Amino acid sequence: MATQIRVGRRAPGRLLPSARGALRPPRPPSAQRRRGLRFGLIAVLILSGLCLAWLVVTALLARRDLMALRSEATELGGQLRVADVRGATATAEAMSNHARRAHRLTGGPIWAVAGRIPGIGEPVTTVRGITFAADDLGSHALPALVAAGRQLDGGALRGPDGRVVVERLRGMMPGIAAAAASIDRSARGVEGLPSHTWFHSIDGARARVLTELGQLSGTVRVAEQTGNLLPRMLGADRPRRYFLAFQNDAEARGTGGLPGAFAIVRAEDGRIQFERFLNDGALAGVSAPVNLGRDYEALYGNTASERLYVNSNLSAHFPYAAAIWAAMWQRKTGQTLDGALAVDPVALSYLLEVTGPAAAPDGTQITAANVVEMTQNSSYRRFGRDNDGRKKFLLDVASAVAARITGARGNPGGLVKALVRAADERRLLVWSADPATQIDLERTPVAGAIPRTTDAYAGMWVVNEGGNKLDYYLDRSLTWERSGCGPTRTVTVTLRLQNSVPPEAVSPWIAERSDKHPYPIRPGDNRVSIYYAATNGALLDSVDLDGRPTFAGSAFERGHPLFTVDVELPQRQSRTVVLHLTEPQTPNMPLVLRQPLVRPFSATVRDTPCAVAGAARR
Repeated sequence: MATQIRVGRRAPGRLLPSARGALRPPRPPSAQRRRGLRFGLIAVLILSGLCLAWLVVTALLARRDLMALRSEATELGGQLRVADVRGATATAEAMSNHARRAHRLTGGPIWAVAGRIPGIGEPVTTVRGITFAADDLGSHALPALVAAGRQLDGGALRGPDGRVVVERLRGMMPGIAAAAASIDRSARGVEGLPSHTWFHSIDGARARVLTELGQLSGTVRVAEQTGNLLPRMLGADRPRRYFLAFQNDAEARGTGGLPGAFAIVRAEDGRIQFERFLNDGALAGVSAPVNLGRDYEALYGNTASERLYVNSNLSAHFPYAAAIWAAMWQRKTGQTLDGALAVDPVALSYLLEVTGPAAAPDGTQITAANVVEMTQNSSYRRFGRDNDGRKKFLLDVASAVAARITGARGNPGGLVKALVRAADERRLLVWSADPATQIDLERTPVAGAIPRTTDAYAGMWVVNEGGNKLDYYLDRSLTWERSGCGPTRTVTVTLRLQNSVPPEAVSPWIAERSDKHPYPIRPGDNRVSIYYAATNGALLDSVDLDGRPTFAGSAFERGHPLFTVDVELPQRQSRTVVLHLTEPQTPNMPLVLRQPLVRPFSATVRDTPCAVAGAARR
């Protein structure tokens, strides 16, 4: 019986072995897509996590470099101010390395992509911008500063004859100008970055970087302005003559101390020569034909400040006193001066630290340690009633110190540091009779000018009213506090004075009073007038003396409302004056005037942010 084969038929449930896989029912297409999406999502998450980890790690590393950079920027500013060339060179190199590394860490494609992500990319953009600005600074500004500074190294600024090599000063200027332009460019770049992001600490970092760049820019700009001015003032184009006053801080005046001995100084092609030394008696009876303006006349007109040399610097604005001195000298001698300077014994002590001691004609050694005490205190006890002998001795001291300083050959960098320190403390002041030069000078601290500004200002100085030398023992402090919100804010200024004269120092030659007073006093009691220049537009609400209401005179000084309080200062006691003011709202903290006397001046500034003050009221 033949076997029949049926084509196309198979036994139910039976598959050929080779066909089993091919005939398995396929999975639905949606399951395959879900599986692919799952794998893709996992890959994206892993990649995103790696990118996020990279951002975090590199951000932390860049943050470390930026923090080091900020610290070094502050250090560099200080080194530039005192012409510490070697220190500035090392700091600049370290800054360049940190800036380059921070920029490299944040400059890759991951950071670039992250910065473009809507909603979350702004902080990333800010960080990248900060590191770019830092790298630009390290690549351009810092090398230019170092190259300019090296021209001061190795004593190259002074020639073998003691002449200041003005050509070197001029040679430094292009590098300093280029550095200043680079710093300003970096600041503009940072200023253009997002400032209000969801990452507040980065916003704060941006603000701090802007502040530090501004400070560094200010330091470099002052160096640029000073370098442009010095050749002219040192007689590079023609001989120049200056009036140099020695101020006695034991009897306070607005610019520091009482003007006493003075010298006429000649500068020609960098050479400095002291032509004459004279005491205050040389200008007795000489008046200055100057017009210092209506406000000056209203405030100081009854003090004979334009007729009495010893009252010529009642104002803290040095150009007023300098103009009076130059006019007095011209009236006396017919000689026109190119400017005026002022120094005090503390400034001389800074210079003697560098040069070593000087010797007076009688053999007295004048050192950094004793020049302040000798000239402003012990000389009164030494000479007693012999006023002419004391003045001659002080002239001898001034002449010996001047010869020592101008004759010093070594360590010019040290002398520059000492001069910068004195200028920062208003112990070295300079004025030019040339209006254009004076405008440039008033952009630097050495001008000793009260600025015409609408920014917040706190200017306190004292003037001795007793005609004694007790301000050698005067302690002073100022506390400025601002609160409230709105277009005007409340400002409380607390001024504290203490007469710290010890009983053993009370002698007729130091403590004797020449003022008129309708109340009894004891030996050692002092008397001063407090002058306080407030922010432009400020109004005085009230004034207290030791917690009780008192009277304050009012006037204007260089656009600032000026308030004056007469204060009797008993021996070993303190007095506290509190001014309650309403001042226009300003975004900045106040510029504080620091009058230089023997004892340091303490200033404290407190500003309650408007948001905090508003929350407290609610």
